[in-house]
Amino acid sequence: MGNKLRFQSLGSIGDYVAVAYKLTKDTIKVTDGSIVAYVIVIFVITLLRRFLPSFVLPIAAILFFLAPYLMKSKVTGLKWNLRGVLLGLVVSVIILSIYLVIVNKPIKLGKISYTLLILQLFLVSLPEEVFFRGYLQEKIGNNLKGILIVSSLFAIGHFVTLCLGGGYVGVGCMKTLLTFFPSIVMGYMYAKTGTLWGNVIFHFLANVVYEGTGGL
Repeated sequence: MGNKLRFQSLGSIGDYVAVAYKLTKDTIKVTDGSIVAYVIVIFVITLLRRFLPSFVLPIAAILFFLAPYLMKSKVTGLKWNLRGVLLGLVVSVIILSIYLVIVNKPIKLGKISYTLLILQLFLVSLPEEVFFRGYLQEKIGNNLKGILIVSSLFAIGHFVTLCLGGGYVGVGCMKTLLTFFPSIVMGYMYAKTGTLWGNVIFHFLANVVYEGTGGL
């Protein structure tokens, strides 16, 4: 599972800077170009959202799928794993039930079309999981450090593409950073099972439920 993240007693700003520098240095050392790939992909998607919004989903999906292979990295998480699928279903029921209680909004089936389901599954959930978990997390590490770093990149990616590229402002813009928390769940599931299918199920259902309730 790789090296575990070590927590140290920090007594000054200098300590924080030193830890951040070491973490950044170690991350760049082990990612083998994956951070560069991430920056390029997010940059292109941001431009697409601003100038060619109608084409952003299919092109973004292609970029997410191709990036690992262009970087000569294998995505092994696409192998079928029943344990991972069952875990994804259980986690989805538990977390999405809690979400529905918190937002206290019904799911409006009228907002959920067949087109939405297809787009969310094949152009959002699957390609994003291939890229963020199957590629980035494999490169950075299937451990606590890797999960936290990839989840941060996941949230930052949503913030940049939707706020700078998609025109989100104010509270709506800040809400994009909340994607950090479901990303931790997906990162943990992938680290435990080694399969992306549980993640895809949770990611897909979470997006559909979010759309059906109209968000937070």
